[in-house]
Amino acid sequence: MKIRIVSGFLGAGKTTCICNMLEKREGLTGVLVNEFGDIGIDAELIQRGEAVDMVELPSGCICCTLRNDLVQAVEEIKTRINPERLIIEPSGLAVPSGILEALEPVKEKLGLEIEAIIGIVDADGFLPNLESGLFGDFYTDQLANSDIILINKVDLVSPETLQKVEEEIRKYNQSAIILHTVNCRAEIPALEKHEGIDYLHLHFDHEFDSLAITPEGIYRRDGIEQVLRDAKEEKFGHIYRAKGIFQTGEGYYNFDLVHGQINFKKLKGGSGNKFIFIGKGFDKKAVEKSLARART
Repeated sequence: MKIRIVSGFLGAGKTTCICNMLEKREGLTGVLVNEFGDIGIDAELIQRGEAVDMVELPSGCICCTLRNDLVQAVEEIKTRINPERLIIEPSGLAVPSGILEALEPVKEKLGLEIEAIIGIVDADGFLPNLESGLFGDFYTDQLANSDIILINKVDLVSPETLQKVEEEIRKYNQSAIILHTVNCRAEIPALEKHEGIDYLHLHFDHEFDSLAITPEGIYRRDGIEQVLRDAKEEKFGHIYRAKGIFQTGEGYYNFDLVHGQINFKKLKGGSGNKFIFIGKGFDKKAVEKSLARART
């Protein structure tokens, strides 16, 4: 069973990349999703791509607290359906080396082949995140262990910024294939076997907190947009990332807030409201009250 790891920081575009892959998949494919938060939004969005098999490992990190769960999930998928390929999407706060380390003891037993690792970088947020110094070990681990790196959202930055992003990436990894993408659309080269035997392993300690809720009710889209604008302006404190699925009188929408960019997408259907806000020291009760005011 081939293992494809798609890594990237919060909001870089991992879920979009996986949905693109599923459009072109050949043979049986499984997807394993690990989210930072207690509810699975990415899994619901990916399932719309009709993956053959979906397993969620929410609320934890598969490179530390959920390592045993990761191995058990891979064993279960191998035994139950034995897909040709299993795509693993770690949380935006998890590092690829932790996955490699967790799977190493069972690679031979389960007949696992680790394909080239894909790392996704947000062109708009990479340099500010790097300069903040808060995520250094995360980027060092992700970029050093990636074989193919997608610089995503290149339409949001100038050619000069894009050049600086690529120069910084090369400080971590001289040999990776680098592709420039919008919405992670790219002709990704044939994914050869990952040969990083002596991969770099750094433990990324984060102090992020999250609010994950599944309230009932019908919402106004403009009301949710106001909540996100308030979050963008840090009226609730520092919220780094927000995403969700919510029901309106016109149907379901998916929203994203990352690096000050707010995006909405109309969905064909849904199974209830799901909201996740990720940040540091933000006022959760204020967010919930603001969401309540957005109901019809």
